[in-house]
Amino acid sequence: MRRDLLFFVSAVLLATVSAWADETTGPARKASPAGTASVVFVGDVMLDNGPGHAIASGRDPFAACADLLLDADFTIGNLECVLGRAGKLAHKAYVFRAAEDSPRFLKRYFTAVSLGNNHAFDFGPEGLVAALDILDREKIGRFGAGRTLAEARQPFVLEKDGLRIAILAANGFRAADYAATDATPGVAPLREAELLADIAAARKHADVVVPFVHWGDELVAGPLEADRAFARKMIDAGAAAVIGGHPHVTQTVDVHRGGPIVYSLGNFVFDYYPCDPPEWTGWVVKLTAAKGEPVAVETRAVVLDAAGLPRPAK
Repeated sequence: MRRDLLFFVSAVLLATVSAWADETTGPARKASPAGTASVVFVGDVMLDNGPGHAIASGRDPFAACADLLLDADFTIGNLECVLGRAGKLAHKAYVFRAAEDSPRFLKRYFTAVSLGNNHAFDFGPEGLVAALDILDREKIGRFGAGRTLAEARQPFVLEKDGLRIAILAANGFRAADYAATDATPGVAPLREAELLADIAAARKHADVVVPFVHWGDELVAGPLEADRAFARKMIDAGAAAVIGGHPHVTQTVDVHRGGPIVYSLGNFVFDYYPCDPPEWTGWVVKLTAAKGEPVAVETRAVVLDAAGLPRPAK
């Protein structure tokens, strides 16, 4: 059996186990109708600072949005922090280490998390590898980073009713600083030729391919023109939709050849600093796939309080 097919088989099994664990230990998940498969995407999930204090006191940071998170067959988020206590603190303005009990709450809601971002490496290669081990032990899927570049670039595959959805991730912010290599751990860098090739390769084995990319300028409400052009190329290469993050605020939505492009989901669980407004808005995006059809997209809004915890917007 070819190596890429072996990966897809193992990834599907991991997604199935993760979904089973979520359904049997947490709130009930809402399945989509037969013949379809649905995925909820949320933006940056940072479980340090305010959210970390909530977890340390026994609070579930996702509780107010449980219905949104579980309103699909699968749930994906961007984990913008490091799990575990290993590694050496990076010399950068902001570093995030999740509260110790964070995996318990992640497992309750998330099928898989993206590590394709600029905070997965906040505690260096040792911190990243420890986080990979924790996610694997807790049977929470992960993608976008790995012990090697090949692992970091591999898609995470979801399967329901014969539909396969492959999710890729890559980081474009200081990409070279956090990039994995052939022999060292790190994050999948956002390099156009590589990501387009990965989309095309995944499309050979999956019905739907969705890149979940970390790009754009922080706190800017519109995408860069270069990102608009790149997003269209991703759709042309075989992506059914493109989901983005990193700016911490929501951005616009485009459609190219029937494929939705959500440039930034904004934050989902993330606290701010005294100079910032008391509340911020993020998006929850639900994609629903059916064989031979363009993916359907639904967008809901959440509001984050001063502690960085979300609730559905009225």
